[in-house]
Amino acid sequence: MADIELRPGKSGQFDVTVDGELKYTRRDTGRFPTDAEIEDLLPD
Repeated sequence: MADIELRPGKSGQFDVTVDGELKYTRRDTGRFPTDAEIEDLLPD
């Protein structure tokens, strides 16, 4: 099971971290991830 945590960010920042490792950041893509993209980031 992955450690998933929701924390408020600054200035519209949206990051997805899994077990403490940054897996997705809106800063790089300019958009929010889809549900499917988030699911793909999670370990099996």
